Amino acid sequence: MSKKILTHQKAQIRLEPDGFSIHTFELSMQLGKAEWDNCKEQLYADQKISNETCIYADKSCKGVYICMKYADIGIRICLEHTSDKKESKHYYVRMVVNPRTLIYPQSGYLGILPPDETSIELLEKAFYSALRKSPFEREIDRYYLTRVDLCTNIRCDNKKVFRELVRLLRKTATPKKYERRFYQHKDKKKANQYNKHYIRIACDSQELVIYDKTYQMNENDLVVDYENLPSGVLRIEVHYGRDKLRRLEKSSGTDDPLDLLWQLMQESEQRICKLVGKCYPDQPYLSYEDGLAAIDSHDKFPQPVKDTMSTLLTKMRRTQNIDNAFQAMEQQGIKTDGLLNKFRKLGINPIPLLERYSTKHMPSLLENRMPSLTEILHSVSNQPVNVALYHWKWK
Repeated sequence: MSKKILTHQKAQIRLEPDGFSIHTFELSMQLGKAEWDNCKEQLYADQKISNETCIYADKSCKGVYICMKYADIGIRICLEHTSDKKESKHYYVRMVVNPRTLIYPQSGYLGILPPDETSIELLEKAFYSALRKSPFEREIDRYYLTRVDLCTNIRCDNKKVFRELVRLLRKTATPKKYERRFYQHKDKKKANQYNKHYIRIACDSQELVIYDKTYQMNENDLVVDYENLPSGVLRIEVHYGRDKLRRLEKSSGTDDPLDLLWQLMQESEQRICKLVGKCYPDQPYLSYEDGLAAIDSHDKFPQPVKDTMSTLLTKMRRTQNIDNAFQAMEQQGIKTDGLLNKFRKLGINPIPLLERYSTKHMPSLLENRMPSLTEILHSVSNQPVNVALYHWKWK
């Protein structure tokens, strides 16, 4: 005879050894036409000699040539020319650099640049060495920064708990002044599947990107035994574009790429946590039953407010994200202004845990709770974050 027993999923979330640092950055330089032509011609000449693809025209973007000669050592280059309304042409070289790969060519796909001053010294030397015999400028301080990606990786050793965390993050509301950007692909099924593991929230020249690194590596045939990965790796990136970097140059009083990279490496944890805090409120995720109980027990909310909060909590059991839930509620004539603030005052997240973590008839000493991403990032630098989710199971 089968019986119902209480079981639970245990997980530990850890910070990767590289901590918070820089993953990639882009360098740019404006060239004269003769200099730009010389770079292109030398690459085509090298291609004829080596019989390997060194450069090719980008068919999707007129005036852009892609150089892959240095891609294996961490530098992807493009030559581009543009025209303004007066038909004057501008010529540029742009380099996307993976500093970890450039300095340590045999390093794993997951790693980021170690956040210490030695990394900056090694970066300068490796960049010079890589481009010493190339047609490009080899002194890194002659370029200017047009993009920097700050990054950290956190590991979760339980597959089911990790998937639940990714699902909860995907459902969060888009903050005001920000927009949610989705991965695009001609195959809609593939795009939809990818967007279940990928979150991109942007505002002006900065954006927050969060994704399941394990899934991405699998999709891109980069598994390699998952580099001995446990059940899940969550990558969190903050991307700064040129406008944001220009403001940083002004405030710091320098436009030297190495000085700026060192400053951003030192501030990466603070900057990542700050943007995550803007996009993800520091409120834990509870089970649906616990959420309803918390709403009902709050004596300062009038009953109509409690009813609206319960409606949102109920919709979030099935709706893809809070933005969609708000649209549906507004169409039903339910006002949603200030609703998220009510949940903040209550101290819980309006997105409930999966039904499988139901707390119905749960012993009173046990609690189902998933910490917010903000709480995880603030804690994981000092010690691993432990998560325990309980559920009933027939055995």
